[in-house]
Amino acid sequence: MRAATGLALVALAALLLQTAVLSLLPAGLFVPDLMLVVCVYLGLHAHSPAGALAAFAIGYAEDAFSGTVLGLNAFAMSLVFLLVYLTSRQLWVDNTLSKVVLVFTAYLLKTLAMVLLIGLFLSLEGLWRTIARYVWWEAALAAILSPPLFALLSRIRPLAEAD
Repeated sequence: MRAATGLALVALAALLLQTAVLSLLPAGLFVPDLMLVVCVYLGLHAHSPAGALAAFAIGYAEDAFSGTVLGLNAFAMSLVFLLVYLTSRQLWVDNTLSKVVLVFTAYLLKTLAMVLLIGLFLSLEGLWRTIARYVWWEAALAAILSPPLFALLSRIRPLAEAD
Protein backbone atom coordinates (compact mmCIF):
# COMPACT_ATOMS: atom_id res chain seq x y z
CA MET A 1 0.00 0.00 0.00
CA ARG A 2 2.87 2.37 0.81
CA ALA A 3 4.42 1.70 -2.60
CA ALA A 4 1.18 2.59 -4.39
CA THR A 5 0.91 5.78 -2.37
CA GLY A 6 4.53 6.65 -3.14
CA LEU A 7 4.01 6.00 -6.84
CA ALA A 8 0.86 8.13 -6.82
CA LEU A 9 2.75 10.98 -5.15
CA VAL A 10 5.58 10.79 -7.69
CA ALA A 11 3.06 10.72 -10.55
CA LEU A 12 1.22 13.71 -9.06
CA ALA A 13 4.49 15.64 -8.69
CA ALA A 14 5.42 14.77 -12.29
CA LEU A 15 1.99 15.93 -13.46
CA LEU A 16 2.33 19.21 -11.59
CA LEU A 17 5.84 19.80 -12.92
CA GLN A 18 4.87 18.92 -16.46
CA THR A 19 1.64 20.87 -16.77
CA ALA A 20 2.22 23.87 -14.51
CA VAL A 21 5.84 24.53 -13.62
CA LEU A 22 7.99 23.57 -16.61
CA SER A 23 5.75 25.30 -19.13
CA LEU A 24 6.40 28.62 -17.34
CA LEU A 25 10.18 28.44 -17.73
CA PRO A 26 11.90 30.43 -20.49
CA ALA A 27 12.62 27.19 -22.34
CA GLY A 28 8.94 26.24 -21.90
CA LEU A 29 8.69 25.46 -25.58
CA PHE A 30 10.13 22.01 -24.87
CA VAL A 31 8.42 20.32 -21.95
CA PRO A 32 9.58 16.78 -21.17
CA ASP A 33 6.86 14.18 -20.72
CA LEU A 34 7.59 13.12 -17.14
CA MET A 35 4.35 11.16 -16.98
CA LEU A 36 5.59 9.02 -19.85
CA VAL A 37 8.72 8.19 -17.86
CA VAL A 38 6.53 7.01 -14.96
CA CYS A 39 4.47 4.96 -17.42
CA VAL A 40 7.60 3.34 -18.87
CA TYR A 41 8.74 2.53 -15.34
CA LEU A 42 5.40 0.85 -14.71
CA GLY A 43 5.76 -1.15 -17.93
CA LEU A 44 9.18 -2.33 -16.83
CA HIS A 45 8.40 -3.16 -13.20
CA ALA A 46 4.63 -3.45 -12.60
CA HIS A 47 3.63 -6.52 -14.62
CA SER A 48 0.09 -6.71 -13.32
CA PRO A 49 -3.40 -5.45 -14.05
CA ALA A 50 -2.80 -2.79 -11.37
CA GLY A 51 0.17 -1.52 -13.40
CA ALA A 52 -1.96 -1.30 -16.55
CA LEU A 53 -4.69 0.51 -14.63
CA ALA A 54 -2.12 2.92 -13.18
CA ALA A 55 -0.80 3.66 -16.70
CA PHE A 56 -4.33 4.38 -17.88
CA ALA A 57 -4.98 6.59 -14.84
CA ILE A 58 -1.75 8.51 -15.48
CA GLY A 59 -2.80 9.17 -19.05
CA TYR A 60 -6.30 10.15 -18.01
CA ALA A 61 -4.97 12.53 -15.38
CA GLU A 62 -2.73 14.09 -18.01
CA ASP A 63 -5.76 14.51 -20.26
CA ALA A 64 -7.78 16.11 -17.48
CA PHE A 65 -5.10 18.59 -16.41
CA SER A 66 -3.58 19.47 -19.78
CA GLY A 67 -6.84 20.33 -21.52
CA THR A 68 -6.56 17.88 -24.39
CA VAL A 69 -9.27 15.58 -25.65
CA LEU A 70 -10.21 13.20 -22.84
CA GLY A 71 -8.97 9.70 -23.50
CA LEU A 72 -6.23 10.58 -25.98
CA ASN A 73 -3.33 10.41 -23.53
CA ALA A 74 -5.03 7.59 -21.64
CA PHE A 75 -5.06 5.46 -24.78
CA ALA A 76 -1.50 6.43 -25.69
CA MET A 77 -0.18 5.68 -22.17
CA SER A 78 -1.96 2.33 -22.15
CA LEU A 79 -0.39 1.52 -25.50
CA VAL A 80 3.05 2.56 -24.24
CA PHE A 81 2.59 0.42 -21.11
CA LEU A 82 1.65 -2.59 -23.23
CA LEU A 83 4.57 -2.18 -25.63
CA VAL A 84 7.10 -1.61 -22.84
CA TYR A 85 5.72 -4.61 -20.94
CA LEU A 86 6.02 -6.83 -24.03
CA THR A 87 9.50 -5.49 -24.77
CA SER A 88 10.71 -6.11 -21.23
CA ARG A 89 9.51 -9.71 -21.44
CA GLN A 90 11.57 -10.34 -24.59
CA LEU A 91 14.63 -8.14 -24.06
CA TRP A 92 16.76 -7.49 -21.04
CA VAL A 93 16.09 -3.82 -20.32
CA ASP A 94 18.06 -3.37 -17.15
CA ASN A 95 20.86 -0.88 -17.78
CA THR A 96 20.57 2.89 -17.96
CA LEU A 97 21.29 3.22 -21.68
CA SER A 98 18.59 0.74 -22.69
CA LYS A 99 16.05 2.50 -20.46
CA VAL A 100 16.93 5.88 -21.98
CA VAL A 101 16.51 4.46 -25.49
CA LEU A 102 13.23 2.86 -24.42
CA VAL A 103 11.88 6.18 -23.09
CA PHE A 104 12.94 7.97 -26.29
CA THR A 105 11.25 5.33 -28.44
CA ALA A 106 8.15 5.28 -26.23
CA TYR A 107 7.80 9.04 -26.62
CA LEU A 108 7.94 8.73 -30.39
CA LEU A 109 5.36 5.90 -30.34
CA LYS A 110 3.05 7.86 -28.03
CA THR A 111 3.24 10.89 -30.31
CA LEU A 112 2.58 8.76 -33.40
CA ALA A 113 -0.44 7.11 -31.77
CA MET A 114 -1.87 10.46 -30.72
CA VAL A 115 -1.33 11.99 -34.16
CA LEU A 116 -3.02 9.06 -35.85
CA LEU A 117 -6.00 9.33 -33.51
CA ILE A 118 -6.23 13.08 -34.02
CA GLY A 119 -5.99 12.49 -37.78
CA LEU A 120 -9.14 10.38 -37.68
CA PHE A 121 -11.18 13.37 -36.55
CA LEU A 122 -9.30 16.51 -37.57
CA SER A 123 -7.21 17.77 -40.45
CA LEU A 124 -3.49 17.23 -40.01
CA GLU A 125 -2.51 20.12 -42.25
CA GLY A 126 0.33 22.02 -40.60
CA LEU A 127 0.41 19.60 -37.67
CA TRP A 128 3.20 17.48 -39.16
CA ARG A 129 5.60 20.44 -39.36
CA THR A 130 4.93 21.38 -35.76
CA ILE A 131 5.36 17.83 -34.56
CA ALA A 132 8.54 17.30 -36.57
CA ARG A 133 9.99 20.47 -35.08
CA TYR A 134 9.35 19.63 -31.41
CA VAL A 135 9.03 15.86 -31.04
CA TRP A 136 12.75 15.08 -31.23
CA TRP A 137 13.68 17.66 -28.62
CA GLU A 138 10.93 16.66 -26.22
CA ALA A 139 11.74 12.97 -26.64
CA ALA A 140 15.41 13.70 -25.94
CA LEU A 141 14.53 15.74 -22.85
CA ALA A 142 12.31 12.97 -21.50
CA ALA A 143 15.06 10.41 -22.16
CA ILE A 144 17.71 12.56 -20.47
CA LEU A 145 15.53 13.10 -17.39
CA SER A 146 14.52 9.44 -17.14
CA PRO A 147 17.54 8.11 -15.13
CA PRO A 148 16.96 10.36 -12.09
CA LEU A 149 13.23 9.70 -12.21
CA PHE A 150 13.82 5.94 -12.49
CA ALA A 151 16.19 6.20 -9.51
CA LEU A 152 13.50 7.94 -7.49
CA LEU A 153 10.90 5.36 -8.48
CA SER A 154 13.23 2.46 -7.70
CA ARG A 155 13.49 3.73 -4.12
CA ILE A 156 9.73 3.17 -3.84
CA ARG A 157 9.90 -0.41 -5.15
CA PRO A 158 11.48 -1.95 -2.00
CA LEU A 159 8.45 -0.68 -0.09
CA ALA A 160 6.28 -2.92 -2.27
CA GLU A 161 8.28 -5.96 -1.25
CA ALA A 162 7.94 -4.99 2.43
CA ASP A 163 4.12 -4.76 2.20
